[in-house]
Amino acid sequence: MLRPWYYSLVLDKDSPSSIHQQLIDHFRSMIEAGDWLGGSPLPSSRDIAQRLGINRKTVSRVYEELSAQGLIYTQPKRGTFVAETTKRASSADKVMAGQSQPSPAPLTETSNIESLIQKSSIHHLRRAALHLHKLRQADYDVTGLHHLKHLLANLLAHERRYLVPPEHIACGARHGLQQAILCNLDAAHGYVLIDAEVGTGLERALKKHGIPVMKLPEMACNQTQQFIDQVEKYCINFPVSAVWCDSSKIVSPDHLEAEHTLIAQKLSDYGLLLIDDQRSRLPLGLEHQPPLAAKYARSLLLGSLYGTFCEMFNICYVASNLGFTDKFLNEMDAHSQSPLLLNMLAQSDLIKRGEYKKLVTTIHRTMA
Repeated sequence: MLRPWYYSLVLDKDSPSSIHQQLIDHFRSMIEAGDWLGGSPLPSSRDIAQRLGINRKTVSRVYEELSAQGLIYTQPKRGTFVAETTKRASSADKVMAGQSQPSPAPLTETSNIESLIQKSSIHHLRRAALHLHKLRQADYDVTGLHHLKHLLANLLAHERRYLVPPEHIACGARHGLQQAILCNLDAAHGYVLIDAEVGTGLERALKKHGIPVMKLPEMACNQTQQFIDQVEKYCINFPVSAVWCDSSKIVSPDHLEAEHTLIAQKLSDYGLLLIDDQRSRLPLGLEHQPPLAAKYARSLLLGSLYGTFCEMFNICYVASNLGFTDKFLNEMDAHSQSPLLLNMLAQSDLIKRGEYKKLVTTIHRTMA
């Protein structure tokens, strides 16, 4: 199996930075972002030199500098490895001083899953990095990757019974999608009601954009009537424009259709925009429940391919029944970056090969 560094390690011949600096920046970004897990083996300087067609001494200097920064360490007769995410500097110092490397700490549930997914699919990721210049212009647009949107539309239709055209789906990083939605909200239209489960980070982001916010009180799961009463209370007393919540935590699976109808009717009575934030949930659940967005026209569905797990693979998406405004598209365009686009290309390949469902099923089994 090809190593994870193989497809991601590409030099930009037109870059003003030297080859030495490009390698330093690439290794540091991949390690600090967690794309390469602690303890992962790195290629030898000879392998990299042959792979890139450069002088081996250049790679050796890069490894020496990264080792001095505590990002990697070398063990005699074993090779070079990524340092653990904690206490990198002290670990590297011990290795350089001739002391043995301590045993790694036990993996957490999240890191176990990340490691599992990495072993299963890393050889597919960034497979197109070496052929970036050969991609057609039509493969990319300001809202994400063309093929991935079509594949997501099929997944939502078959797994969640949510029909939305591919052109009404945007793909990107969690932060970029959220920023695009926030920029599209108009503070003049009224308050945004946010669910207590959504978190304080979103509340701060909304206020930073000058959007007035009111937080719904905490309520137990499957409390549809209580949620409707709270929304109506705020709408009667204040100008409200939108509700940002996770509808899957509000409705009862046993009365899904009826409760979706009740909530949709109440939102429609007050002309509210629904932002159904299900980014923390896996998109393929055992229940295959349709989202509230499938029932209510004025809505956005936020989701992610791997829930809160596996950040190195995670791609978020937003599906809109309304389509996207120019303001939204321009903001998405501002957040588009080549590494993210390559990751989305790799994800579309996983879905086409039928491996994505296997990975999500494995996560389900591990979490259960």
